[in-house]
Amino acid sequence: MLERTMCSFMLRLCLLAFLLTTEVHAETWSLDAVDDSMTARGVVKTAVGAAGGCLKLDGASLIELKDSAKLASGAFTVSVWFNPYALEGGQQMVVGKNRYSRGERQWGLILEPDGRLKAFLHQGGWSTISCAETLKAGSWHFAALVVDSGLARLFLNGKPVGEVKLKMPILATEAPITLGGIFDEGKARQTFLGALDEVRIEPRAMSAEEIAALFKPVTSTHELPKPKTADFPLWDASQKLAEAKELPVLEGVAFHIIKKWDKEADGYTFLHGVGLCWHKGKLYASIGHNKGDENTVTEEAQYRVSEDGGQTWSELRVIDAGEEKDLAVSHGVFVSHGGKLWAFHGAYYNHMERIHTRAYSLDETTGEWVKHGVVIENGFWALNQPVKMRDGNWIMPGISAGPYSNTGVFPAAVAISHGDDFTKWDFVGIPVHDGIRLWGESSIILDGPNVLNIARYGGKPLALISKSTDYGRTWTTMGESNLPMTTSKPAAGMLSNGRRYLVCTNAANNGGRRAPLTIAISEPGKEVLSKVFVIRHAEHSGPGESNPKASLSYPCATEHDGKLYIGFSNNGGRKGNLNSAEMAVIPIERLK
Repeated sequence: MLERTMCSFMLRLCLLAFLLTTEVHAETWSLDAVDDSMTARGVVKTAVGAAGGCLKLDGASLIELKDSAKLASGAFTVSVWFNPYALEGGQQMVVGKNRYSRGERQWGLILEPDGRLKAFLHQGGWSTISCAETLKAGSWHFAALVVDSGLARLFLNGKPVGEVKLKMPILATEAPITLGGIFDEGKARQTFLGALDEVRIEPRAMSAEEIAALFKPVTSTHELPKPKTADFPLWDASQKLAEAKELPVLEGVAFHIIKKWDKEADGYTFLHGVGLCWHKGKLYASIGHNKGDENTVTEEAQYRVSEDGGQTWSELRVIDAGEEKDLAVSHGVFVSHGGKLWAFHGAYYNHMERIHTRAYSLDETTGEWVKHGVVIENGFWALNQPVKMRDGNWIMPGISAGPYSNTGVFPAAVAISHGDDFTKWDFVGIPVHDGIRLWGESSIILDGPNVLNIARYGGKPLALISKSTDYGRTWTTMGESNLPMTTSKPAAGMLSNGRRYLVCTNAANNGGRRAPLTIAISEPGKEVLSKVFVIRHAEHSGPGESNPKASLSYPCATEHDGKLYIGFSNNGGRKGNLNSAEMAVIPIERLK
């Protein structure tokens, strides 16, 4: 009996010793190269890392860790070496586990637009831990996030920088762990420009001493990529660009609702791309409208008419519902000329295939739109209204687009008419610096033979610019400007008071946030913009949807009778382009 008891005791001791000395298994990725444990989305290159090799991301690419959905929930520790190349711009995901469109929100280590590291942890809403230290571009940093029951701690370079109490565990989801961004709904989001190395995930909360032991200073640096800048400025560098909360708000602005998003009432889901035009004393507003998903064949070009400057509107009417098989007709632009109202709408087959522009003219006797067919090909999508040039031709800004791609380059482009014949246009593509990824939705400012094109960047929240001095026939290579701009289609032009204007979101350190809606203006006769005003913030007490998370995007603008009419999309805090169509009316006298 005694012998059996002793044996049992010894077995228990051995088991206890085993449990105490056995390490909990950690998952590690050296990132020396892309291997079978990873899925690279976009261009990923190798370089010398913090320990051996590393992987470089170009600000458009990311890495998914395979079979990682079950990792990093409950109690865990995640650590990573990272070398950021850009500290300003939008949020950059270093490492995270989220897929927003599916409601899969867990955690992330993110570089904020102010160049600081922040940890995000989902607790019904986001709880955050901020690092006070500004990081150094081109240098290696070591970050660790430790999550235990009721507490999360953030470490930078082996030292604790902050913590936050948790009211609930970090719940498991099917979202994979991603490095350098998030791949969501076929798009790369919150992408990181820089290098990553030595990712480690422990299924337990590591101690501060263990974290400190993992850090060894790395003195080697990476050469920063040279910016692909334009040869001329867009913003007056002598003027400070304020952050959004510090920008002055325009007074005397009237707001109107063109079409409220109301799926329950009308069955339409997608709404986007307001176009405005005054014609014979009436204000016309067009939209792209879809009962299905964005960029699908059920999209329709629709419009409304107002006889009181936008206070009230007619019923919705159709320009083109794309009756041809597999054809969708989406949002577009108007122009009034020679007593006739014309419309130009982007169209495509299936899912964004064979993109082109179609022309229509309104028969005011019957109220029907005359179809003039395809007038511009080469992927051209008209995005701002045509403007007449001194040489007798009209110029219309847009994009040369193809099926959506995370790594594709879709340059800005213009179309030039054959005089007043709106059925004949020449397509002119705008060259772009190698390495710039863009979704080049563009607008123009016309000044004699000189034309400035301002386009949306696909890589970071910065305006891209190009210039023509021969009525849009040839262009400088499009490059980065010195003006922050959210990743949205802008609207630009020349006011009757001689000032240039740009409507979008222009603010310092605002990242890719599509709010507030702003207007930047120049001094009369000057080429550079020097002032920015807020048209409206996301939260708003007047007509239109108000939500702190609202996106105010894709503006259009037209001047009429001493006022600037600006149409825009407002998603009311909903995801994607589930928008209301709204309008702001600004007295020109306020823009000075």
